[in-house]
Amino acid sequence: MQTIKKLLLSVLVLGSCTSAQAQSGVVRIATEGAYPPYNFVNPDGSLGGFDVDIANALCAEMKTECQLVKQDWDGIIPGLMAKKYDAIVASMAITPEREQKVAFTNKYEGGYSMLFGAKELTDSSPAALQGKVVAVQKGSIQENFAKDYYEKAGVSVRRYPDTQTVLLDLNAGRVDAVVLEVGIIYETQKDPNLAAYQAFGEQFKDPKYFGTGSGIAVRKADQALLAELNKALANILANGTYKQINDKYFPYNQYD
Repeated sequence: MQTIKKLLLSVLVLGSCTSAQAQSGVVRIATEGAYPPYNFVNPDGSLGGFDVDIANALCAEMKTECQLVKQDWDGIIPGLMAKKYDAIVASMAITPEREQKVAFTNKYEGGYSMLFGAKELTDSSPAALQGKVVAVQKGSIQENFAKDYYEKAGVSVRRYPDTQTVLLDLNAGRVDAVVLEVGIIYETQKDPNLAAYQAFGEQFKDPKYFGTGSGIAVRKADQALLAELNKALANILANGTYKQINDKYFPYNQYD
């Protein structure tokens, strides 16, 4: 009888915890704020971008308030684990390494990476880039890829805290090429100061480094919140909200 009572109590406790976030009416969501057009800081100091619009749309579906938190990339997963926020919506690729630490929703975007550099560069192979400097953002999937693909082959790889600093050094001639996600390249090509640069070489898609798309990260214990986010994501994909947000930032389907 005592065992049955304990089981019933466990069921009641689990059932009452549909999600602490939902009960409070607020979900704290972190994004980087330095990865346009996915996430950035507006002139008024507010956060904007594709990720931010997706986050707000998901909160609307869940009938909760989004509390957006700006967090530097290299501390974004540690901040989640320290409970500074409840979820990460920051175009984070779903990779086996990250899945050891956090739980991911279904993907909400796809994509691939390429090299972005001077127009005279056309070959992205390590052999062609000997004597060149390839830049990456520290803590990114692009860094992991460049370390194995370029650095181990003798190509110099330089690490930066964010993409803006990377592009400043590219424009100043301190690096020769940058490994960037395709959406970042699309946004970067709008900048007249970077007109002398272009994407070149192969598309990098290896799931070992680039994952199976980008998802929303939560703590593994927060399975109720994970289920709510997946349900909300399915709804915005089905009702056209996702497409409206996508078309605001990209001329192609970011989900593919």
